[in-house]
Amino acid sequence: MLTIALVVQGLFFSVDGAEDLKVKTSFAVEEKSCLEQAWQYAERGLVDLAIPELEKMTELYPDDVAAHAYLGWAYSQKGLIFDAVREFQKVLDLNPELQKVPFDYPMAKGLPAAVKEFTVSFEEVIDVISEFSGAHEVLGLCYVLQGKLGDALNEYKKVLELESSFVRKGFTADGKKAISVIDQAIREYENVLGERTDCVEARIKLACAHAEKGTLDAAIENMKKAISLKPDLVEAHVYLGCLYARKWTLDEALKELAEAKQLRGRIIEKLVTEAERFIRDCMFDKAIAVTREAVKFDSRNKKTRRLLAMAYGKKGEMDEAVNVCKEIIGLYPDDIQAYTLLGWIYAQRDLFKEAMDIAGQAVRIETENADIRALTAFLYASQNQIHKAIAMCNLINNKASGENVPADYGWVKGNLTSIEQKLREVIDVLEMRPDYTEAYLCLGWLHSKNGDIEKAIPAFRRAVELMPDSYDAHLYLGNLYVQRGEIKNALDEYRKASEIVSKENRNHLEQGMAFLNGGNIEQAINCFNKVLKNNSECEEAYTLLADAYEKKGLYSVGMVLRLQGERRKQGVQD
Repeated sequence: MLTIALVVQGLFFSVDGAEDLKVKTSFAVEEKSCLEQAWQYAERGLVDLAIPELEKMTELYPDDVAAHAYLGWAYSQKGLIFDAVREFQKVLDLNPELQKVPFDYPMAKGLPAAVKEFTVSFEEVIDVISEFSGAHEVLGLCYVLQGKLGDALNEYKKVLELESSFVRKGFTADGKKAISVIDQAIREYENVLGERTDCVEARIKLACAHAEKGTLDAAIENMKKAISLKPDLVEAHVYLGCLYARKWTLDEALKELAEAKQLRGRIIEKLVTEAERFIRDCMFDKAIAVTREAVKFDSRNKKTRRLLAMAYGKKGEMDEAVNVCKEIIGLYPDDIQAYTLLGWIYAQRDLFKEAMDIAGQAVRIETENADIRALTAFLYASQNQIHKAIAMCNLINNKASGENVPADYGWVKGNLTSIEQKLREVIDVLEMRPDYTEAYLCLGWLHSKNGDIEKAIPAFRRAVELMPDSYDAHLYLGNLYVQRGEIKNALDEYRKASEIVSKENRNHLEQGMAFLNGGNIEQAINCFNKVLKNNSECEEAYTLLADAYEKKGLYSVGMVLRLQGERRKQGVQD
């Protein structure tokens, strides 16, 4: 009886377990069916049916990337930007790789080519109306349609940051529904236009208000009236293109954006011409104002930003010039001219490490660029590596052609305080002692730091006349020629400097050997160190210095020095 009872009990347990499994299986099948149904609703564009199902799915499966992506898609179609941002942020948190690659929405298959064409075109001009939240909403939606969720998220965040100029919802006063803020704004703009029918600004704001309310036909009609009043107004054409895009009449939108770009191109060309004239006439404040105006029209235009950096540089506001160069490099990491100008600014400020870093970055982009090689030659020479400066100048000469000649950066200023006072003091000294070589060296150096290379060169030439064997005079003069892009003249001066330092080094070596043979070890070490200070590649000096240290019993130092000498002998540099 006990056995039978146990068997029956086990049978009941089995039946209960089977029923539980059957319920769980049924629930899983139902979940899968709901998930597929949600997908189908979304893929067919039935967003109102899709959203409740997708919301359930994201609750059940909070780590399901596709569920959040589809829900974000659906929210974006309905203009629920805050909700779309939340979902897309979740997608990117779960899969950061989707910042770089598009999400594969099945409903994006067969997307009209005009959507991509509009996206590219609108990206180029959106900065003209960057304060209009509707512009970022349109571009964000275009990105969503192409699965570019990272880009979409950035645009939608801008929408939320801008916080639309109007509030969609009305407000309640004394228990009664009052007029909405947006309707009030529309009425006020209409009142302005009732008094001044030709007020373009009011017409544009009225169009934007209608766009915010969702009455797109009225928005388009008012924007067209603004254009009829002022056909050359770039922002009006961009606004109109954006409004057409919101109605998905992309052919019309593309026409307006094309017109806007043509107008902007003509305006920028005119502003650039003015800025170049102001720079030539040394009217730097006006040049800065004009180029800043050009940047407003096209914040990504390289030429206008370069002119802005140059105008700041020529005015002596080098910190501003540095900032603009960095902005250009941020926008265009391959822009060699921005690297070159930034490198020269650092070099003129004696920030040689920073200048070398910039030159190194530029070389990786364009190995044989003459401007970067000239900058590098200047940096080598400024650090007494004259043989490397000569080698770099030879590389420029060997590749020299009409398009590969270094530009003139002699106008770049340094960062020397009270420079005008110092110049006056040196000039006063020269009036009393017109043959004082050191004063000419100082005068040339001050002029070069002031970006006045035309005055610096005669000063160094005079120093060379007074003291033909002056290493510094030839070196500084060579540096100026490199800075001005005159490489052959620079080579002449560098070679003369090299000959002078070679003679000095030979003298130091001979003196050092005499001291070494006479037992004066410390004096010998000083002589050999002087040689290596002038020329860190001198193999003979390393060997002799090793001999000197070994005579003092410092064999470990000697071993390291001999290794360095061997490296130089084999042509291996540090």
